[in-house]
Amino acid sequence: MEKWVREIRQEYNLVKSRISTLEKDGYAGELFCLHAINNKYGKSYPAVGEYRAETFFYYELEANFPPRLRMVVETTVSAGNKAYFEALYNESGEVLFLFEQSSYDNNRAKRLYYSEGKIIRYSENNVEKRLDTMSDETLDEVIWTSRAATAHKTRFDLFYEAE
Repeated sequence: MEKWVREIRQEYNLVKSRISTLEKDGYAGELFCLHAINNKYGKSYPAVGEYRAETFFYYELEANFPPRLRMVVETTVSAGNKAYFEALYNESGEVLFLFEQSSYDNNRAKRLYYSEGKIIRYSENNVEKRLDTMSDETLDEVIWTSRAATAHKTRFDLFYEAE
C-alpha cells in the first residue's frame, strides 16, 4: 500500500505542477480548464445568506477521444464558512486522491487515497485513521466526502456530453 500511496502522491505533484504553469504555457500547455462559478453575482441565498462556489475542472484532451478529467479544485464560501476541495483522477477517470478542509468541520484536513474505487487510506490532520474502527457517524462523513469526488466527475462528464 505504501508504494501505491507514493505513486498517487507523485501523480498529484505532477498534475499540480502542470496546473501551476497552465496560464504561462498558453497554447502549448497540456491541460485544459473548465471554470464554473455558482452565484457569481453574490445574490443572497435563502436561509444561508452569502454563498459562492468556484470550481476548476482540469482535464486532458486528445482528438477523437472524450476529455479526461484529471483534477477538480473547488472553493466554497457559505454563511461565513469556507471549504476547500481537491480530487485527483487517473487517466481512466477513477478517483485516486481526495482532500477536503472546511471551517464547518473545525478545519480538519481530510485525505482519502483510493485504489480501484475503494478507499485504502484515510487521514485527518495527517493522522491516519482506520476505517474499520470508526463510528458509523464518522464513517458516514467519510463516505459523504468521498461521494463529492464522484459528483464532480459526473458534472464534468455531463457538461461535455451535452456538446
